Amino acid sequence: MEDALTPEIAASAGSDLAEVVLIAADTFGSMLSAYRGNMQLPDGQELLEQIVALARKPVTRTSVPVEARFAWSEYDQMVASQALTHGKFVYNICFTIDPRCPMRAAAMQLIRNVLQVCGELVAINPDQSSLAQDLNFVEALITSDRDREAVAKRCLIPSVVTQVAVQPMGKTNQQAGSAPEGSQQSADPAAEQREQAIAADPDSSERDESSLSTTDSPSTSFSSLENLLRVDAERIDTVLNLVGELIIAKSMLHQAISEFDKRFPKDPLKTKFADAMAFQARIMNDLQKSVMKIRMVPVEQLFRRFPRLVRDVGKSCGKDVNLVITGQDTDLDKSILDMLAEPIAHLVRNSVDHGIESPENRVALGKPSQGTVKLAAYHQGNQIVIEVSDDGRGIDREKLVGKAIERGILAANDAAALSEQDVHDLIFHPGLSTAEQVTAISGRGVGMDVVQTVLERLKGNITIDSVPGKGTTFSLKVPLTLAIIKALLFRVGARIYAVPLASVVEITRVAESEVHRVDRHDVIRLRDEVIALLHLEGEESVSRPGHRIFVVVVSLGERKYGLVVERLIGEEELVIKALDDHLVATDLVSGASILGDGTVVLILNIASVVSRMGRTQMVGATA
Repeated sequence: MEDALTPEIAASAGSDLAEVVLIAADTFGSMLSAYRGNMQLPDGQELLEQIVALARKPVTRTSVPVEARFAWSEYDQMVASQALTHGKFVYNICFTIDPRCPMRAAAMQLIRNVLQVCGELVAINPDQSSLAQDLNFVEALITSDRDREAVAKRCLIPSVVTQVAVQPMGKTNQQAGSAPEGSQQSADPAAEQREQAIAADPDSSERDESSLSTTDSPSTSFSSLENLLRVDAERIDTVLNLVGELIIAKSMLHQAISEFDKRFPKDPLKTKFADAMAFQARIMNDLQKSVMKIRMVPVEQLFRRFPRLVRDVGKSCGKDVNLVITGQDTDLDKSILDMLAEPIAHLVRNSVDHGIESPENRVALGKPSQGTVKLAAYHQGNQIVIEVSDDGRGIDREKLVGKAIERGILAANDAAALSEQDVHDLIFHPGLSTAEQVTAISGRGVGMDVVQTVLERLKGNITIDSVPGKGTTFSLKVPLTLAIIKALLFRVGARIYAVPLASVVEITRVAESEVHRVDRHDVIRLRDEVIALLHLEGEESVSRPGHRIFVVVVSLGERKYGLVVERLIGEEELVIKALDDHLVATDLVSGASILGDGTVVLILNIASVVSRMGRTQMVGATA
């Protein structure tokens, strides 16, 4: 494989080299997996043949002008200035080495001899100590009594130098010139980057030279590596669990101080207890944030696998797709990031396979032949939003509804009353697919329901925004962490429940006379919206005229629902404890927590509560 990784082959092979490199990476991965599992190693003969064919392909040399750097030291510039004041010529000279020259060291010595004949050699780059075998051009600064034409003619050494650019000193580095057309491009990618940077910012050469001893020194990079410490994730989880226990202990202490305050309202210790609690709360908050930051990793660790995925799926579908990634520096809890890997991969595959049209269809529709899939991540309050969008065909409402009716998921007479959100929600129904044929990528109707299940497990949600002919956007909202949340506590019957505070839109109190019955569901009118009510203790209770009830309005995607509660307890920071399936065999509860007085609180899974108690059609239209 290394035989094919040369600048010449890269310039001539183009995408063929990238194809072979990716196949090689997959083959090496399969070999390692087979070796570790004591299995038969895969046959790499086909890959070997591709590499050999690529390495033997005739190389076509391209002529690319090279921007000269002429980054001389302050001393060299002073010598040049003194020569100018004494009436001498000062030249910046750039030599382009013949690619066929076999001995670069000898070529360098010949160039030095010619320069010394032309005048006084002030500086040369590279110098003899840093001479490389892949040297493509040489820069020099000389003072001379000869004119420009004489120097250029003398410096053109047969079989060694192909082109010479001579620029009198005094002009800007950018004007100082590039070698004439026909000069060979440098084989050093790092040199090319430096040349481009100098061409864009001529003054940067002095900054680069002055910063070499600090920013680019190996000692700096080594010291930064010494500050890195790899820690097993289980150790961090243990620390986070202990922080959670401390929060429970803080809640217990707060409960004890409240009881002390009620029993001894005028005791002077009351103020000292309050100060100590405030100090402890501040330290606890800082400790919690610090531990949470340790668990945070940038979503770039997840996003970097998708360029290859988009390329492979696009190639198998015969589509040209470009992936645009933004917000890759956004931090997210490592455990959440791992659970999101497969759902996001499925959405990306769907965007390429279902969303993006074929190049011919896109051109016929007036779109660029290359489709675009975008991955974006950003913070929104105490949540992270990850968007997967494309500029494809969008969701075909009629086709999706037709498939749902055909599968018996939806009644034909109910189809007309569905809102756009209701239609989009059909995508998450198991077994429903709009693909024309079953392929290795799609068509089985399995996947979107799994995506929704994972989001519900993460206490997040997914929404869809689609415009026919323009594209589709999937928005995934997940909490920053799953360990500690701020929640609203309330009582229903004999039990205390909690919902994440991020899901709560508002709390209102309405009279039972304001509750109306629509489509077998209780609803209330809240300003310009009709909100469906969910009763956690079974169906509607007997109406009591004049009685007022508390309603906690929660949001799920773009919709709002009202939870009917008996009494509000307040906000609390809860440490989520996972529940054994043998103890609580329901998806309505996502976890539990312990209050300061030892009371166990069940944390509701809003998505499951809405799905279970509001399975029939909800009223979502504005009044």
